[in-house]
Amino acid sequence: MSLNHHVLAKTATDEVLSKFKSTEWKCAGSFGQDFYRVGTGADFPSPDAAFYDPVNKMMISFEFKPPTESKRGILTGIGQSIAYLQDSDVSYLIAPLMLEDYQIGKYLSDLYANQISKKIPAGLILYDNNDPTQMDLAQDIDSIETSGVKNNVPKIERFWAKHQDLPIPLFHLLLHYYYLGRTNIIKGDPFAECWLGQMISPTVLKSFDIKPIYDISGKVIKTVAGSKQMVFLEKIILRVNNLSNSKKRCVLSHAIDTTFVGDNYYNSVKKNFVSFLKNMQMLDSESCMTERGYKLYHIGLVNGPTSKIFTDYFIKELLTTGHHLDLLLDLDSIKMNHSGDNIETVIKEMESEYENKGYIKRNPKRMSKSVSKVQFLKYERILWKALDLIDTSNNIQWRKITEICSLPDV
Repeated sequence: MSLNHHVLAKTATDEVLSKFKSTEWKCAGSFGQDFYRVGTGADFPSPDAAFYDPVNKMMISFEFKPPTESKRGILTGIGQSIAYLQDSDVSYLIAPLMLEDYQIGKYLSDLYANQISKKIPAGLILYDNNDPTQMDLAQDIDSIETSGVKNNVPKIERFWAKHQDLPIPLFHLLLHYYYLGRTNIIKGDPFAECWLGQMISPTVLKSFDIKPIYDISGKVIKTVAGSKQMVFLEKIILRVNNLSNSKKRCVLSHAIDTTFVGDNYYNSVKKNFVSFLKNMQMLDSESCMTERGYKLYHIGLVNGPTSKIFTDYFIKELLTTGHHLDLLLDLDSIKMNHSGDNIETVIKEMESEYENKGYIKRNPKRMSKSVSKVQFLKYERILWKALDLIDTSNNIQWRKITEICSLPDV
């Protein structure tokens, strides 16, 4: 996806969500106010954007087509939006009014009115070629039999790849194990195999030690910020330091147990890292490596997990597939509207706006004056600074972002 396509798709779907939440538009005559944006994942077919209604358990999918699309591409978009109904309750095609001098919007309006309306829950949204925020709900969904007919829940809650202290070489090491699983070289859970084989010390239950992690080229993996070696269990081992060896062993055994069902340290690390891999579309919903994951893994395998080309392609995937470009665009806009405020104030305002606009699910239990233990976008900002996407003054490096997004697709 090109940078222009990505920005247009974001602009259009942001406006669509705003119109539904404000009740200017109503999906199937009554839904929309409870919509919020969710991730789409790598499962076939994968929509450009998705909203979820937690009250009625409805999933709404969107296929976006830019003004540069061909007529054949628009027809493909109709098929794509219909295919999304396999897993979604409702789908919409978002298309331009014009394709050069052809009135594609008029053609689509007639097609939907005569062939699709009242038959399947697929709608049509048309936007002005010169301003994608100027749009019309050209064909809405007449009705659906019951709300949440598929009783859906979002597979990926956040629309962006939520980052949690995962260095790029460790990201590649995890891809390596999922590749071994894809090729049947290992038979078990690839994450568990990497955890036991690379991420923790094999003697941790005897000598209570920690170990550095090495990438596939034999280099020690450092934290995202690059200040120290990446290790696991360090805080737990320090916390149990004064206990007897048998009690230490009991605590650590539970923490590293890959078979435990429930909350333990291993499952916490796995949830954070695997969620990131899925939202980057490196893995599908069944935790199998995707073609996108294989291609990115191969770039790191050939050139090295710390090479510039692998890092650049990781950044491109992070910005586009992982939707961090959306975050940076919104952060930049909010910063301009709050010039003079410190970055902490800007981030709090961004979190509030995201809840109000439906970009993240509102948490009714969180008091307006409460302070979260982990600041909104804390780890994303650490990653952006490490990748030179923002500087020490939190200025976004648009020149670098534009150059990286111009790389050929993976």
